[in-house]
Amino acid sequence: MKINDPSEIKLITKTLQNYTKAFQKWDIIKLVAAFHPEAKIAWYIPERGEYISGMCYSWVRSFIENKKEKLVIIYSTFDEKIDQSGTAAYVRFRVLIEDKENSRDTTDYLTLLKFGEEWNIVHKSGFTIDKPVEEIIKIKEEHTETSRNAPQELELITLKLKTYAEAFNEWDIEKIRAVFHTEVRVNYVDVKTNKFRCQTRSIGVWKEVFEEHKKSNVTYKTQIELIDQLGTSAVVKMRWLAMKENFRAVTVDYLTFLKIDGDWLIVNKTCHSEEIGI
Repeated sequence: MKINDPSEIKLITKTLQNYTKAFQKWDIIKLVAAFHPEAKIAWYIPERGEYISGMCYSWVRSFIENKKEKLVIIYSTFDEKIDQSGTAAYVRFRVLIEDKENSRDTTDYLTLLKFGEEWNIVHKSGFTIDKPVEEIIKIKEEHTETSRNAPQELELITLKLKTYAEAFNEWDIEKIRAVFHTEVRVNYVDVKTNKFRCQTRSIGVWKEVFEEHKKSNVTYKTQIELIDQLGTSAVVKMRWLAMKENFRAVTVDYLTFLKIDGDWLIVNKTCHSEEIGI
């Protein structure tokens, strides 16, 4: 499995450039090029206690409306972190918005998949902080990073990941309920067909997955490789080693978490899997 391969990072950066140009030039074609047609957005607005989830088409539509209504808005963007594993990746993408009515500092947590020789964004979450225009301009000039990874939040997220691992080793569906949002989507690229595979995982689907794995007597070892948290949003990189007789496979999960009504839940899973030698 290629990990943070320079050639892949270069291709991911090209996708991010399309995302950037979309805002800087109000170019809807660039925006569409950056996102997969079935890309989804999930966001939590703590001030309103509101969870927002839907296909990115609605977000693209609002982009067009903003172009018509608010030409004076200035967007500055830059990627702060890229992490790639096989055909899956995540990006922490900063968007600084200078707007006299509502200036703000937004961090996008993007997960991407590779289709052929191109990477597309398949999921977008994040966190927004309202800030004065003057502060936004200063951040833009100095590329100041936002304080992130609050210790108490990392502890809570780590406990959720422990529960996630236990769920699969104990075949405990109640632990799945405790970790995943009811609308969680699992997505990956079928490398044989280069097709997008995505599935909304209801409890019924999780039960089917458990039954299949239980019959195969699969056991798992897990490792948390990265946690990136800001406000009520986070992305985790988690490595799984699946083991059964004469079989080993490695899966890297990029898990998007949102803290909804005080509880951290996984709202999206973007992953890459490979069989390995015994």
